[in-house]
Amino acid sequence: MPLTVVGLNSFPVKSMLGVAHERLGFDARGAVGDRLWALRFTDGKLASGKNNRRFRRVTGLLEHRAAYDADGTPVVTAPDGETLRPGDPRIPERFGEGAELAREDGASHQDLAAVSLVGTASLRGLGDLLGDADPVDVRRLRKNIVVETDEPWIEESWVGRELTIGGAGAAGPLRLRVTQRVARCVMTTQAQTGLPADGRILKTLTAARGMCIGIYADIVTPAPLALGDTVAAR
Repeated sequence: MPLTVVGLNSFPVKSMLGVAHERLGFDARGAVGDRLWALRFTDGKLASGKNNRRFRRVTGLLEHRAAYDADGTPVVTAPDGETLRPGDPRIPERFGEGAELAREDGASHQDLAAVSLVGTASLRGLGDLLGDADPVDVRRLRKNIVVETDEPWIEESWVGRELTIGGAGAAGPLRLRVTQRVARCVMTTQAQTGLPADGRILKTLTAARGMCIGIYADIVTPAPLALGDTVAAR
């Protein structure tokens, strides 16, 4: 059976919930609009679920959902239904002094590559490692592309190879160069809308998988994708 795309996701604001798509464009930067915005503080750090040289931990980010309006402006919807746009004075009140919704400028908001991908069999594989009857919920991993697969971790064999996805439209297929496995962080364990906190995930990945699940890839040839598109590795 051919490998097919069963999930397409973008995250307009880094470290917040995003949007599931039936069709999603990809440009030279990655999924269109993905992580193009972030909560940024006056010291230059970005809001995240962790603290380090680049990030500042802000609790509750994964209870906020971001999407673009018809004008391409990011709109953040809080758990209480309040909506926030860039420049709103309520942003620092909610997230901390100096916080603002800032568009990417010189430094990329992405981590190590343009696109992230995971196979469904790997979600089942991690569920098995956790001792759960169900696959791990893909929402914890925040991947751009989810591919229906039969063999756990098979996507890791694509590192250094090129993927061709889709191609039915005039734009032709999306071509990706797979660069590396994705090392996960504490964000996978945190509570988000519809999912409780689960500290087992990162501990299990660390012990059994070198902290990794899924792959990163860079764009070779941009093109839109749709659910059901086929995937070929070469």
